[in-house]
Amino acid sequence: MNDTALEPNQTIVQRGRCALLSSEPTEVRLKFRLFGILPLARLRVSVIEPVEVAPSGHSIGVTVRATTMVVGHGTIKTGEGMMQPSKEAGLRLGDLLLLVNNCKNPSVKQVAQEVERSGKGKKAVALAVKRGEQELRFQVQPVYCMETNKWRIGLYVRDDAAGVGTLTFVDQQSKPFGALGHIIADAETNQALEVQEGKIVRSRVTSIEQGRTGFPGEKRSIIVDEGKVLGHFTANTGIGIFGDVVEDITLGNDLIPVALVDEIVPGKAQILTVIDGEKVEQFEVTIVRVIKQFSPSGKGLVIRVTDPVLLEKTGGIVQGMSGSPILQNGRLVGAITHVFVNKPDSGYGVFAEWMIRESGLLEKREELVPTFFYRRYLGQTAGL
Repeated sequence: MNDTALEPNQTIVQRGRCALLSSEPTEVRLKFRLFGILPLARLRVSVIEPVEVAPSGHSIGVTVRATTMVVGHGTIKTGEGMMQPSKEAGLRLGDLLLLVNNCKNPSVKQVAQEVERSGKGKKAVALAVKRGEQELRFQVQPVYCMETNKWRIGLYVRDDAAGVGTLTFVDQQSKPFGALGHIIADAETNQALEVQEGKIVRSRVTSIEQGRTGFPGEKRSIIVDEGKVLGHFTANTGIGIFGDVVEDITLGNDLIPVALVDEIVPGKAQILTVIDGEKVEQFEVTIVRVIKQFSPSGKGLVIRVTDPVLLEKTGGIVQGMSGSPILQNGRLVGAITHVFVNKPDSGYGVFAEWMIRESGLLEKREELVPTFFYRRYLGQTAGL
C-alpha cells in the first residue's frame, strides 16, 4: 500500500489518500479503523491488470434503427371537421410503439399499413406502447383524411436517425468500442432512442462552422461509404454508444493504459480529433477540474481548449467532437461530451473508466482468458 509492503493480517497507519498496488491480479480484503480502534468499513478490493486500448479520434457516421417513437400529434381534416384521434385516445410524445394490431416492434411503414388496413375494415387500431417503465394499451379509431385520401390516426412517428460523432477507443483484443460519450436522443422529445440496430461507418469532415458565444459550432461531415460497416451497436447509454467493431480503423495505433479516476489531475492534457478530412490530429487542452463521482455521468471533467490551431479553426469544442479521446500523461482519461454554449472553448468530459466498464470489455477479456451528437434523419417523419 503506497510504498509499504502489506502482509496478510498486517495493520498499518495511513493518513490521506492511499493506493493499493500489486504485481499480479488478486483480491484483497481490507478493514478500516479510526485511531486503530473504531471500526469504519470493510472493503473487498479486486486488483486487475491494467487495461490498454487503442485511442481513436476518428470521425464516424452513426446510423440507428430504433423502436418507433411518437414525436408529434397531427390534426386531420375529415367530413365531420378537424380531429385528433390518437391525442384524444391518450397517446403522448415519447411513447414507444411495441405492438400495432398483431405486428410486434413495427416500423414506420408497418404502422402506416396497419392504420390503413384497420380504417378500411372500420376497426380500431390496437396499440401497445412503452411509457417509462409502464406498458399501456390503446384503441384508436382511424378517420378518413380528405387532404391525403388516406386513413389516419393523427400521429407522427419516427424509427431512424443518423449523424456524426467521434470514435473514442477500440479494444483490439476482444473488439469492443466506445464512442460519442453521451446518449443519442430524439430531437423533438429529448428522449433516448431505444436502439434496435446501430452501425458506425467512416466519415469525412468537409468544413467547420466555428463556435462562438451563444452558438455552438459544428463539424460538417459526410459519410464516406455507408455500405462498409466499421461496427455494430445496440447499447445507447448516458455515457456513449458501445458495441463491437468488424473493421478496426485503429490498427497501427499504439495501445495506451486507461486511467482510473483517481489518477486524473487538473493540468495539461491532449485530445485526438479530426478537423479536416479523415486525419486524426492531437491538440492541447487543459483539464480545469476533476469532479468527484460515484456513478457514471458525462460530466466528470471540465476541460478548456488551449491549442491556438484548434481555437483558430473551430473556436473550441464543436458539435461532432463528442467522443474525442482525452489523454494525460500517456493514458486515456476521458472523452469530450458537451460544450459550454456561452464559453465555446470549454466543455465537459466523461471519465474513460466509466466508458470501459460500460463497454463490457472487462467481461469479454475474462471470457477470452480462463460532443454533441449532430443529428440528421434518414427519412421524413411519417404522419399517420
